[in-house]
Parts: sequence; structure tokens; C-alpha cells
Amino acid sequence: MDYSYYPGCSLKGSASSLDRDVRKIFNLLGHNLLEIPDWNCCGALEYGGKELTNLSRENIRKIEDGPCEIIAPCPACYKNLKDANKDFNFKTNFTVLHPLELFDKELLASLKVKHDLKGMLFTPYYGCVLLRPEETAIKNKYIMEEIITFFSGEIDGEKVRDKCCGASRLFASKMVTEKLSKLLLEQSKGIIVVFCPMCHMAMKMFSKKRKVIYLTDLLLYVMGEKKFL
Repeated sequence: MDYSYYPGCSLKGSASSLDRDVRKIFNLLGHNLLEIPDWNCCGALEYGGKELTNLSRENIRKIEDGPCEIIAPCPACYKNLKDANKDFNFKTNFTVLHPLELFDKELLASLKVKHDLKGMLFTPYYGCVLLRPEETAIKNKYIMEEIITFFSGEIDGEKVRDKCCGASRLFASKMVTEKLSKLLLEQSKGIIVVFCPMCHMAMKMFSKKRKVIYLTDLLLYVMGEKKFL
């Protein structure tokens, strides 16, 4: 199946590994990601202004005759695109999806498993955006837990899964980000699993020897496409 693809700024910069791995997973699953031509920044870090939906509206407009289902891996980009899709009337009925919304049990069962996660402990961390507000949240709010347990991994960190890590304040007040991220790390165990580039940056910065990975790293490990987590 073909999808329109909005990588956003982070996936073309500091989170280029997430961009590469999302593309690889979709390719392995038999899907094509068609990058939106000449896409622009959605203004993800400037949350709250009407101009943000205008920026995302332009990205949707640029799809033209492309697939009407849009994949946006960055949670903030995903939310802004969903808001724009709701706020403006487009000639085409578009659907904005996060990759997590396509990972159901049927898909997981279809994967060729080379490594399971037995004996490994994980804290799935969703951050602020993926689970709220309800209008733009992903439908299955425990999908990462389901994926990990499906492959025999163990779960920790229920209390911190949707707490703020302060990533949006990293460049304005590193001290705030450090305090919030360390609280999450102290209240959880095992490998931190994220899908947000900003959360990944913040948590990794203050995690010391603690592993912080993208869910895509985990999936590619299970599929034998990566040797180590």
C-alpha cells in the first residue's frame, strides 16, 4: 500500500535514524512511503498558535494527487497535521496516521521473528502528545506495551508512561528538562522505548548508561535487521 509521508524537521536532522528505520520497516511490510514534495516545517515546538495549523495545511495541500493516508512519525508533527486536517475543508478526505496506529496484532503475527525479548525489561514512554488530547491521541494507548509483551518482553514504568520529560524546554531551560527527565528515569526500570525524537534526545542526554531506544530499533531487532538493542 502507498502512503503519503511527512518526515518533519527532526527526522531529517537529529532523528535521521528514526526516518531511516521507519522507511525500512514499512518497506519490509510491503508498503511505500511517498514523501510529500517540498514539505515545510509544521512549527512543532511552537505549540498552540493558529498559524501552526496553517503551516500544516500547506503540507496537506502539497500532496495533490498522492495517497490520502498520511504517515507522520513525529508525535508533534502528527498532532499538528491532524489539527489542520480537522480545521480545514480539503477536496480530498485525508487521514493522518501515526505508525503506531498500523501496528496491530495481525501485523505483529505476520512478522518473521529472529529474536524474541525474553528476559528483557522495558519502559514504554509515550510522552505528552501521543496520548492526549483525546481528539488527536492514538487509538490504542497501550500499543507499545502490547508489542513488547507479544515478543515476550517485560514491562515497567506504568506511572511515567505519559509524563512530561521537558524536551520542549531543552533549548530554553536545560535545567528544567534535566529535572523532569531524571524523575522519569528514576521512577522506571529497563530500556526506555520512545517514538518521539525530542523525548529521545532529552532522555538520552540524561540517562547516563541507561539505554534509550526508538520502538523501530526494537522491531528491527526482533526481525533480525539489527544485531543488538
